[in-house]
Amino acid sequence: MTLEVIAAILVGLAVLAVVLDPLLRNAAPPAQALIEPEDFEETPKGIALAALREIEFDRATGKLSDEDYAALKAKYSEEALALLRAEENAQISEAAPDRIEAMVEARLRALRGVGPVSCPRCGPRPETDAIFCSNCGDQLSGGGRCVACGAALNPDGRFCESCGAAVAA
Repeated sequence: MTLEVIAAILVGLAVLAVVLDPLLRNAAPPAQALIEPEDFEETPKGIALAALREIEFDRATGKLSDEDYAALKAKYSEEALALLRAEENAQISEAAPDRIEAMVEARLRALRGVGPVSCPRCGPRPETDAIFCSNCGDQLSGGGRCVACGAALNPDGRFCESCGAAVAA
């Protein structure tokens, strides 16, 4: 009987400790929980666009003269355009390396005359310079291309007919 009472008291204390632990701790919330997402109206771009809407409204209700409207619209339009251009340039500079790589790759393929190849069994294949299909092993139609000069290879040849480079088996 005594062991049961001691076990019950220990279990009760453990449950109490688990329940009271968060209340007794003065742990600060995580740093990310304190950071609120930025409201669009609080950004410089949002402020400039809100100001443009406001001057349009003030002109429509007769609170602004045509001269004041023109001056304010020019000022805030220039500011909004500068912010939009800066944002666009930032986006372009982030995507530029990928776009440049894709353009270089496309230009190299065009210069080498490498077109799509297809397997008689599997259809079009992504390997533009392969001689054999990576899926089934059959010889690809359209043949392979020379690694050195990009010329079309003779399927049965061991050397490129254009530059004489050895062809991989």
